[in-house]
Amino acid sequence: MLKISNRIRSIKPSPHRALIAQADEDRRKGYDVINFTAGQPGLPPMLDAVKAFIEEFLKDPFKHSKYLPTPGLYDLKVEICKDLKRYGGVDVVPEEVLITAGGVEAINLALSVVTDPGDEVFFLDPCYSVYWGLAKYLGLKVVSCPQTIDRGFQPDPECIKEKITSRTAAILFASPDNPTSRIIDEEVIKTMADLAMDKKVWFIYDEAYKHIVYEGGHVWIHNYGNIRDYLISINSFSKDLAIPGFRVGYVYGPKEVIKEMTKLKGFTSITTPTPSQYLAYYYLSRGLKGRYLSYALSVYRERREVMAEALRKYLPEAKFIKPKASMYYFPDISSYLSKLGMDDVEFCYDLGRVKHVYILPGSIFGPSGRGHVRITFVTQPPDRIKEGISRINEYLRERGVM
Repeated sequence: MLKISNRIRSIKPSPHRALIAQADEDRRKGYDVINFTAGQPGLPPMLDAVKAFIEEFLKDPFKHSKYLPTPGLYDLKVEICKDLKRYGGVDVVPEEVLITAGGVEAINLALSVVTDPGDEVFFLDPCYSVYWGLAKYLGLKVVSCPQTIDRGFQPDPECIKEKITSRTAAILFASPDNPTSRIIDEEVIKTMADLAMDKKVWFIYDEAYKHIVYEGGHVWIHNYGNIRDYLISINSFSKDLAIPGFRVGYVYGPKEVIKEMTKLKGFTSITTPTPSQYLAYYYLSRGLKGRYLSYALSVYRERREVMAEALRKYLPEAKFIKPKASMYYFPDISSYLSKLGMDDVEFCYDLGRVKHVYILPGSIFGPSGRGHVRITFVTQPPDRIKEGISRINEYLRERGVM
């Protein structure tokens, strides 16, 4: 057999992507699938934005389909700077912004630029499953602190002080979070920021869900001390503009690191898709983002309540926290798993096979996620949420554990 990279062979296939694929295959076979796996909005993009894009595309299709410079559409970067100032009071100039093919490319570029193989990076556990895969791919050593349900998924500042040291090359975390949906406490984020500044550590803040907030507000750390000298902010238009398939996001940070990330992007993806950049530009430049968020969040709040009621009714032994932000419930179902004699991965695969209800196992998000499952609440209407959780109840009753 011809050679396959040992680096790639060392990375195990993710149940995350396998379960999403299995749900899609079941749907194509004609099964009544209820899919709670996808970390995406449950509503289509704003019609006014789509119409604006189509109208402009038809006026000048060449402009909307040709290559753009690697750093991205300049007019979009100007609008991003205005948007950051409006929502977070953050002063950014276009030269500090790079348009990326979604948030994941931004994370990959950031880690690739600020670390070398063998370097130590700090995560909060559980965290977005992609973080672990990228760390493995880049040959990084992960140190972490747990964020557990009994603490409201807030990590212990004392653990953070112990784990972030002069050996740490980068801190990577999200708020609002995936999979736990928690908004990080100010004490916690300031602890990490203080350590980043003191130890000279890159501070990579994944803010993909910053506008998907139901209670409280997003934590803007950007004007704290001189953290901007260390801050690399990861952002996505997948969640707030509801265009995940368009693969467009952005990153901002010190000019020196953005310059190096742009250099690497020029080798790996050349440019972010041009149509996607223009669609994001029309959203921002025409004042459509705020209107869309107002509508979408009202829908998501209702679905959040319906999911909480369904979990209480159909899975009474599950321990969960109603999310203040993001898109996910992350219940601890370890009591049911113990009775079934299954781990969370086995359970999710079998539940999909038998009931065609798809959720994600918590352990793919890190060791502290074991015994949990991630259930997206924004993608299904209320009746389907109730039906899906009811089917999980049926699965458990049929196996004599309820």
